Amino acid sequence: MQKSTLFYLYDAHCGWCFGFGPVVQKLYENYGNQLNFEVINGGMVTGERVGLISHMASFIKRSAPRVEEVSGVKFGEAYVNGVLNSETYISNSVPPAVALKILQEQASDQQIKIARGIQQLLYVEGKDLNNAVTYLPLVREIGLPEDVFRLKFQQKKYRDLAETDFELAKTWVITGFPAVVLEHEQKLYALTQGYQTYEALSETLDKILSGEIKQD
Repeated sequence: MQKSTLFYLYDAHCGWCFGFGPVVQKLYENYGNQLNFEVINGGMVTGERVGLISHMASFIKRSAPRVEEVSGVKFGEAYVNGVLNSETYISNSVPPAVALKILQEQASDQQIKIARGIQQLLYVEGKDLNNAVTYLPLVREIGLPEDVFRLKFQQKKYRDLAETDFELAKTWVITGFPAVVLEHEQKLYALTQGYQTYEALSETLDKILSGEIKQD
């Protein structure tokens, strides 16, 4: 029997996705033998939304403590006092989405770890996600040659793959991140749009997989 697939729709620039990282990691640890897991880039900051992080910094600083309180994650000093005070940092979902597609291609079984790793680079280490060099620690970790990654980072193919992810999120009418969608028995189940605890998600997931919750 073909495995069902759990789709994790996230965006590298989504603070609540950073908070959700440990939850989806636990889902993978406990359901990885039953389900396929696939990470989809949400495209939260694209088009006219691309711009200086300074325009959103005050909002992010107000909301970050709530993310920390609810999820237990911690935003790093390099992000809070570095990136958020920058007058030049550009928020743009495309470069990290491109990086994810390249790394997914190389290590599809590590997608959840890679997505979380990309966010760690920004939210803990305060790195610039627009630069290919930022991702090299992850590139080395999965065994992809650095020069190959740098070349692919510039190729249209991976930009197109990222755009395909963005379009899928729109097709599924995903308006909030993080989001989790389960494809089970050729039907789609929206488990959440927004942060949820592992306990709440696993309860719903178990009911779908057991047939207790079923779509007509």
